[in-house]
Amino acid sequence: MQLTDGTRTFDTDIIDEAARKKERDEQEREMLNAFARYAYLRYKQIRDKVNPRKCKYMYIHQVRQQITSPARLQRVCKLLTMTEEEVLYIVEFVRKYLKYVK
Repeated sequence: MQLTDGTRTFDTDIIDEAARKKERDEQEREMLNAFARYAYLRYKQIRDKVNPRKCKYMYIHQVRQQITSPARLQRVCKLLTMTEEEVLYIVEFVRKYLKYVK
């Protein structure tokens, strides 16, 4: 699957491979850092769309629970113009690799 952030296009297979590596070259680090910024931005948008109480912080497990509902997932996809696969991939990437998201 390919995700596009303005001018950059990220291939999820390459992202997953680079994220699993212990030793990365400079190009892989740059690509992974750029994707992490993009993924976090999109995750915040997803979290804001599924959060029923805007003044209360949602944890990652609560966001994942909210998008298990097909109606909510479709609503998020429609509001953010993303596919269901993209939404699920972004949330899973953030859960696995971004340690500062609780």
